[in-house]
Amino acid sequence: MKFSIVIPTYNRDEDLKKCLDSILNQTRLPSEIIIIDDGELSRVFLDYFISQFKKLQIILTYYKKDHEIERRGLSESKNKALELVTNDIFFIIDDDVILESIFCESIVRIWEEKKEAEKLIGVGGIIKNRRKRLSFEKYYYAFFGISSKFNWDVNPVGFQIWNEEISKSVIGHYAHGGVCSYNLNLVKQLKFSTFSGGRTALEDVDFCLRAKNSGYYFIIEPRAELRHYPSANSREGQFLMGVKESYNRRVIFRSVNKKPNPYLLVWFYWANFGWILRQFLVGNFDKGFGLIKGAVISQKIRDIS
Repeated sequence: MKFSIVIPTYNRDEDLKKCLDSILNQTRLPSEIIIIDDGELSRVFLDYFISQFKKLQIILTYYKKDHEIERRGLSESKNKALELVTNDIFFIIDDDVILESIFCESIVRIWEEKKEAEKLIGVGGIIKNRRKRLSFEKYYYAFFGISSKFNWDVNPVGFQIWNEEISKSVIGHYAHGGVCSYNLNLVKQLKFSTFSGGRTALEDVDFCLRAKNSGYYFIIEPRAELRHYPSANSREGQFLMGVKESYNRRVIFRSVNKKPNPYLLVWFYWANFGWILRQFLVGNFDKGFGLIKGAVISQKIRDIS
């Protein structure tokens, strides 16, 4: 089975280099890699990796977005990927991750085993270096309704649930956006929502919830591991990240609950309270105040980006 890897990027040469090096070390290689750039990678950088991948008969395509006619942003880059990939199965990975050597092989094996599964929209992996949740945190999330019967899910009020501690592949309705592979034909039917420019915030949650409501599902494969090293380059501040996240969660909730009943409204606001409170409990005050602002502002988020 041939597959593609798409990497949206923005001014992270060093991080992207480590990511590409980890792809070169995969036990199963893609037939093409597509870099979609919101910045401007150097010609020396590109020529080096084009040459390295060519030795392995892998085509590296570089697409630089023209911001005079194309909007900057992660979701926009993901949607552009739908026009560029040439294989039915494609990965979208973040530019600041490092793949374990069997990452691609573990995921593609699932696609090969499930090739007749018409409703399988994505196969995702796990983030190996993410901090494990304490037992107290699990009870905390359950108390505030940030929970589900699935290990990986987006619940009816738009909160994502995940569990990196699974020991075997599981069916779910959520996958981390930068750690996942997709069925091209199914994704084209849904596309990625473009809430705001730059770091979109929760575009993966929105996509997964719409996929769930359309009858699709994901498989999470724990052997497909990578390490995420959040880059300091080109990242928005914690306050703005909180604003976007909280505002976009309201948009997601309203988009799937046109006329929410009182039960869902109470659940949504209670879960939001717990989500915001957690930021203050762990000392992330900037994001906490950003979440509060995003929960109450009325203007479109792009006006304050």
